[in-house]
Amino acid sequence: MSFARLARTACNIRTLPSAFTQISARNVHTTGASITEAKVSPGSTVNWSANSIDLVSRLREQQKYYATVVIKGRPFTVTQNDIVVMDRIKDLELGDALALNQVTEIGSQDYTIKGQPLVDPSLFRIEATVIEHPDGKLFTVTKKKQRTAGQKTTYHRNHYTMLRISKIDVNKL
Repeated sequence: MSFARLARTACNIRTLPSAFTQISARNVHTTGASITEAKVSPGSTVNWSANSIDLVSRLREQQKYYATVVIKGRPFTVTQNDIVVMDRIKDLELGDALALNQVTEIGSQDYTIKGQPLVDPSLFRIEATVIEHPDGKLFTVTKKKQRTAGQKTTYHRNHYTMLRISKIDVNKL
């Protein structure tokens, strides 16, 4: 592998995203209605307007929700009981429960709340459980030198983590 390619792959490796620090404008997409709040520092409470409370209560009345969750820098659109296959997270054991709070969008068939960039974590609760750590299929990599008998065969296998989304709820304001 060339140095330039190695440097490009090293730049693509990401760790778990840092915690959400500021709340900016939120949008609930229904017939032109939107939730907008002032920026608030973390740890303080948000004073929701009556319009915002009404729109979130309309979303709560829906039966099924979906969410776009960011895990290890990659977005996944999930619903309840979905299975997410992602790159291995070594710190997790089978049966561990995760609270996913990096959400860019949450909604239902009729209503959607979009974050800029993330939705306020006090609006929802999403839980996932680790169900398996499977290994991917075996790749054979053969390297051959030109005009010689030299040949080298190596093998590579990707490792994954499987999560089951056990709960998606919209909290009451």
